[in-house]
Amino acid sequence: MSARYHFVSTFRVVGDPERVWQVLSDVEDWGLWWGCLERFEAVSGAPEHRGSPAVGSEYRHTLRSPLGYRLRYVMRIAGIEPQRSVDAEASGDLVGRGRAVAEVAGDEATIRFLWLVELSKPWMRWLPPVVRPAFTWAHRRLMADFGAGFTAASGAGLVSTEHVALRPRDASFWVMPE
Repeated sequence: MSARYHFVSTFRVVGDPERVWQVLSDVEDWGLWWGCLERFEAVSGAPEHRGSPAVGSEYRHTLRSPLGYRLRYVMRIAGIEPQRSVDAEASGDLVGRGRAVAEVAGDEATIRFLWLVELSKPWMRWLPPVVRPAFTWAHRRLMADFGAGFTAASGAGLVSTEHVALRPRDASFWVMPE
């Protein structure tokens, strides 16, 4: 049985929009402030200078979950709309697609992370109905840690956070929102 997940994490922040985008898009610095990111490596196509990644760039991540397991995956940048969105494809322990979207209004920004992925480790695929609540909880903790680090690094104030895990029976589960 497949272990598919669709997660949406939304952060509303108040701060300098330029700085918010700079910190969000500088994936090479995420390891400086995201505590759950144990290892980060630019694999190929990374820009010569830090900053927004280029389409086709690949980055290897190793995340340590609050439950103790590790996820190792390569994130390939599939598309970028500057100051708006980054699309990525994941391979490895996570297989699927991700998107980060920033919507800015004045000094307030809404940052949404969407993941539509499968877990490829065999032990994670054995009993999805049993482990789904634990993996969903772990994802929420990973993203809460990301949000705390991101707001500290960007100097933004966190207004609100929301984490949603769509279920496979939900009509929108199979669709990556715009």
